[in-house]
Amino acid sequence: MTSTHTTASVLDRRSTKVMITAVFTALALATNYALIGIPNVKIMDTLVFIAAFFYGLRLGIGVATSIWLVYGFVNPNGVDSFLMLSFLMVGECFYALAGVALRKSFVARDVVRGTKEYQRLSIVFGLVGLLSTFAYDALTNFGSWIFRTGSLYQDFVFGNMIGAPFSVTHEASNVVFFATVAPAIVDAAARLGLRTSQDVA
Repeated sequence: MTSTHTTASVLDRRSTKVMITAVFTALALATNYALIGIPNVKIMDTLVFIAAFFYGLRLGIGVATSIWLVYGFVNPNGVDSFLMLSFLMVGECFYALAGVALRKSFVARDVVRGTKEYQRLSIVFGLVGLLSTFAYDALTNFGSWIFRTGSLYQDFVFGNMIGAPFSVTHEASNVVFFATVAPAIVDAAARLGLRTSQDVA
């Protein structure tokens, strides 16, 4: 009981949350730049999901926005406008919401690699990755085309039609990352005794 409260108090410290946010942000940026030559294939979204899964919505959103505050302005592919950056930040927060939603449904310590529970979790994570990426792409494709036609509806349709090839790549890669990387991290964390913020509450 004492160790649980100690863990909770450590995670509640502002300095700890800032450090965790910085670590996840740095990992996301490092992998983004490493994969810069492969359009729309990024581990970043999975890391935002994992951050929220273990540390809650506020920290997950902090990671999502911190990544884009850097990547949106320091990007070899071009600098995003403030309007587009706002769409990207909101869209990235979808992954944080997904992480918190699944945290309420699964207990990390019960997931062991090789079991049926692990395989089921992998499938569910993959599906969540697909759905959250679909929502992200729909929003950001709309944002990339907004105010270019006579109506917001047309902006949405044209933006998503033109962005479809990129969206398919993004969604396919995220299904793979969510189904493999995410459950592997959850399993490793469980073996190390790391609990989610829900567990220590």
